[in-house]
Amino acid sequence: MSYVIHVRHVGHVLLFLGVTSTHLHLDDAPDALAILAALLGQRSDHVELGYRPTEYGAEIDWDLLTHGKLSTTEVATVHIARGCAIAERHGEGLPPSVRSAVVTAVDGITGAMGE
Repeated sequence: MSYVIHVRHVGHVLLFLGVTSTHLHLDDAPDALAILAALLGQRSDHVELGYRPTEYGAEIDWDLLTHGKLSTTEVATVHIARGCAIAERHGEGLPPSVRSAVVTAVDGITGAMGE
């Protein structure tokens, strides 16, 4: 994990964001990487947004992805991907007591789009 300080102007306010960057490996977080690739992989500004694919996964800057230029629903997608990455790294997934609630919630927001 690396720490970088980003300075960003928002109106007349100068924000200093302490940004955490981490590498997600394909073997450790394949579902999280698939979500991020679907969201950001075709964008020309993906590196600026905080997503840099590598040969073995991607360098992810969670702070930049959640506090940058993405729309609210895109940020929600990033949060879902981060949750997946945490659960995938843990190795056991989500606690059994919440699995069905998470599946129902995600199905509700993805199924609502009529795909």
